Amino acid sequence: MTAREDLLLGFRLAVGGGRGSIVRLVLSAVGIGLAVAILLAGASAGTIKENRDQRTFASSVRSEPIPGVDPLTYGAVTTDFRGQAISLVHLRPSGPNSPIPPGVDRLPAPGEAFLSPKLDELVASDTSGLLRSRLPGKQVGVIAAETVLNPNDLVAYVGSDTVREAPMAYGFGAKPGYDKVLEQGVLALLLIGLFVLLTPVFIFIGAISRLGGATRDRRLAALRLAGSSARQLRRITAAESLVGAVAGLVVGAALFLLFRGAVTNFQVFRFGLYPKDLTPSWPLVVLIVLLIPALTVLTAWFAQRHAVVEPLGVVRETAPPKRRLWWRLLPILAGIALVLPDFGMASESGRWALIAGAVLLMLGIPVLLPWLLERVVSRIKGGSPSFQLAIRRLRSDSGTPSRVVAGLCVVLAGAIGLQSLMAGQAALGAYQDTTDGRTFVNAEGPVADKAIAAVRAVPGAADFQAMRSMFVTMDGALSSFAIADCPTIEASAGVTGCKDGDVFAAAPSFHKGQLLTLTGNDKREQPWTVPVTPRPLEGKPSGMAEFQGVRVFATPSAMAGVDLTAASVTVSLRDGAANPDFVELVRNSVAPFGWDANVAAYNDKRITDEARMFGDARNILFGGALLVLLLAGVSLLVLAQEQVRERRRALGALSATGVPVRVILRSLVWQNGIPLLLGIVIATATGIGIAAVGKRMFWRSLYIDWAAVGVLAAAAIVMVLLVTAATLPSVRSAAKTESLRTE
Repeated sequence: MTAREDLLLGFRLAVGGGRGSIVRLVLSAVGIGLAVAILLAGASAGTIKENRDQRTFASSVRSEPIPGVDPLTYGAVTTDFRGQAISLVHLRPSGPNSPIPPGVDRLPAPGEAFLSPKLDELVASDTSGLLRSRLPGKQVGVIAAETVLNPNDLVAYVGSDTVREAPMAYGFGAKPGYDKVLEQGVLALLLIGLFVLLTPVFIFIGAISRLGGATRDRRLAALRLAGSSARQLRRITAAESLVGAVAGLVVGAALFLLFRGAVTNFQVFRFGLYPKDLTPSWPLVVLIVLLIPALTVLTAWFAQRHAVVEPLGVVRETAPPKRRLWWRLLPILAGIALVLPDFGMASESGRWALIAGAVLLMLGIPVLLPWLLERVVSRIKGGSPSFQLAIRRLRSDSGTPSRVVAGLCVVLAGAIGLQSLMAGQAALGAYQDTTDGRTFVNAEGPVADKAIAAVRAVPGAADFQAMRSMFVTMDGALSSFAIADCPTIEASAGVTGCKDGDVFAAAPSFHKGQLLTLTGNDKREQPWTVPVTPRPLEGKPSGMAEFQGVRVFATPSAMAGVDLTAASVTVSLRDGAANPDFVELVRNSVAPFGWDANVAAYNDKRITDEARMFGDARNILFGGALLVLLLAGVSLLVLAQEQVRERRRALGALSATGVPVRVILRSLVWQNGIPLLLGIVIATATGIGIAAVGKRMFWRSLYIDWAAVGVLAAAAIVMVLLVTAATLPSVRSAAKTESLRTE
């Protein structure tokens, strides 16, 4: 036959060989499809970074003057709505040539607002009406999609004529001026995580390519009997493998497109993705399209390297491999040499040194595990019959199970190390409740009295406290100065026996009759003569005093002759009606005062941007680790099924001599479990080592996420049990005495 006819024959055998062939084809297509989808997502990393950098550049403000451009006052404030942060960007043009932010075709006039698509959805879905009344101005449009930095950002461009002390913008499109060292550190961790997740994918593809190997060998023997040459058999084998690979490429592309369409619902640490961001570069797509079929064909050929296909059957000639240790230690030593020096994360070379070192350390696991497993099983003596059967099998072939388990252990090591780093950062970055459950309102002097009245009118407002804030100059330095009534001072400063006219100070350095200078937010200085000898603050400041960092307290009668109209006011209150939207009502009450009033309240669901960044990245890697763990489980299942097929005669002989099926099943548990348990120990040690070295990126103490370690290890053990249970029907069939006759 010609080469074309050989390939067509291989295609017909793959799709027309009965129900068994269809099942194998479906399993191969689904398995390879999952791997291809992961590879396509990884190949989109460059596009994700490029598109995000472009959006960041387009939205960054240019502060240097440009001739002929009227500067735009650009001031952003943040408000919260039910735990979600909303950015209100107030814009005030100084002339007709003021720049326009990206995503809108004109500047909003005073009293108008453009909303981001996600904020527009949130306003439309808010049946309470609390959010709509909070937004300053009437909505006149929606900011163009994909010009907002992240698809889930809640942003509003608000026209205003009262913006004060805000930066001037002469244009948009500039390099961001913030420090990106922390962001680069997280990206370095994600690059390591990407390697961790992709490495077992290739091992999995190789395992899937071996699916149906025993059946394929019998077909090849029949073809050999019909007159096919060894070269023709290789072409037929290649064609069979290519069918599954091509079907897997189609399935993988479909899965990738499904995920791409829903990607706006996912948050990648503090960054969001648009569908167009998840676009793999064409060179990498071509590489994947060529690599997957080539890998499947080479794996199928490699599996037959020791097989001699003859007309009357297949004979496998193998010799125990001689595994040497010295070269297996090279990647580990190289990785240690790269991660031990503290190059620092601020430099590009330092980040890449850490990435390369961590990758080499994890590569040492699949390299070292076969040698270590061989040495361990060679020294084990005794045990139950099932245990001895497993040890005997591992001694004769320890390389096959260790290859699949090694890929899993790479995932475990990387996940343990990265989870520990990110969990520690997320825990350290979380907000701490220092408010004692109170809501704080701060209002500037011109609207202070109106803000106090508005807050008092909120339904359910209770335990009301208020103080005015100024600054006092003592010993050439400014200290926070507060004026409040005695109940407020006693509640927030821990003093007792307060009387109107008293003055309190932490470590007082002034005395009765001393002339001091008071300064309000309007920068106007006023003289103040201390009327009485200051009393010390006996307790640690809490509540408003701690919130404002107050060092000096004075009662109203002690402020005779001082104009307090420019002093800002801080109001503290509690929810007395158990209303879940109490804080939102307080925010709405002061919303009409715009820049002159703001609200602060502790939210146990609110975390810092840094903590959210690490927490979200941790969840992504954890989910990816579980997905690859599932792929490894399928690999083990394929391997276990193939071993049962190859050992049908041996299993039938064991059953004929009186060995119960349950003993054979337990031997399979030990056979898969011993390499896995050994790998978990190595992976845990490697992961903790990576976390210990990687903590230097953020100058934090070592934190081991033992919960993640336990979950991942338990998931691996459960996976082995499920894989063994799935082989029960095949083992029962192979253990029948009839297997000896049919073989």
